[in-house]
Amino acid sequence: TFIHYDIIGLVYWMLARVEEIGRDDLDIHGRFPVTSSHAYKNGYLDRPVVDEWFHILGQVIKRQWPPIELKLDRASIELSHDVDRPFQYLFAPGQSIARQVVGDVLKRWDIGLAVRRCLTWHAVRKGSLQSDPYNTFDWIMDKSEKYGLRSTFYFICGRTNKAMDADYEIEHPEIRRLLRRIHERGHEIGLHPSYDTYLRPDLIRREFLRLKQVCEKEGIQQDAWGGRMHYLRFQVPTTMNALVEAGLDYDSSLGYADRAGFRCGTSISYQAFDVVAGVSLNLRIRPLIAMEASVFGLSNQGIDWVGGSTQVCRLQERCRASGGQISLLWHNSELSTQIARFSYQDLLRRINA
Repeated sequence: TFIHYDIIGLVYWMLARVEEIGRDDLDIHGRFPVTSSHAYKNGYLDRPVVDEWFHILGQVIKRQWPPIELKLDRASIELSHDVDRPFQYLFAPGQSIARQVVGDVLKRWDIGLAVRRCLTWHAVRKGSLQSDPYNTFDWIMDKSEKYGLRSTFYFICGRTNKAMDADYEIEHPEIRRLLRRIHERGHEIGLHPSYDTYLRPDLIRREFLRLKQVCEKEGIQQDAWGGRMHYLRFQVPTTMNALVEAGLDYDSSLGYADRAGFRCGTSISYQAFDVVAGVSLNLRIRPLIAMEASVFGLSNQGIDWVGGSTQVCRLQERCRASGGQISLLWHNSELSTQIARFSYQDLLRRINA
């Protein structure tokens, strides 16, 4: 039996992200844009082509050596949540709320919204954190547990760019209580390295140390620690090496912010490889398949909730066929409305069917 193309070479090209090395056509966040990718240009971003190629290779192996038994891993679902803003009002200064209230009245012509905003801000600052719209953590964990899933929450532990990073400190008592509650309920905690760290292993290491120190004080221990870069800022292979030097076990950044699909051509985690140095790295890559903004929230796509859910379910079917894992990112702050929560629950129901 002959295969008239280099499957192993194509797999290497996709997994090592060779096409991203040395690019200068980056977006405003310094990211490799989906529109420059070979997969997008040629219409196969929504297919796990690496998994498909290995399926072909498996068929050839079975044909040549029938006694060999090939098994697929069990397909799974990974839910993750980047904690950019754990609370809408707890850490918001009064002048910021005042500007929003003025906007409610003068721009949005909604006096009721202005009043509700003032009352909610006051209640949260007085200790009623359950009133904060972004405090959706227990609700998220309830839904994950309903389907036997575990959520991972990635926390920012630095402020390398005041305009782009979080408004909280990981050492704050309410954040520490949140970390403890997540751990006690059996969910996972990870690092969300701040905006300007993606080329700086020293900064990622410093932020990871802050996270681990707080977790140790709260009695939180985990077998593995992973991360996802803020704004999905990632440069191959520099960021991979930075994560390794910082001591993280896995990364889940390799997806596109504005398109769902298979950036790495696979939904199966794999060992990172530095193609420039020609060495394997002590880091697992967990490809990110979809985030809420990539299917629901972008004006240039205009996909509604039904269409977006259908798209995610189609991606899930392709992950399931190859025994892969569909990795989904939903920010806690994007589940503050009833319609968003209803749509998220409906999506979980559909992909778990």
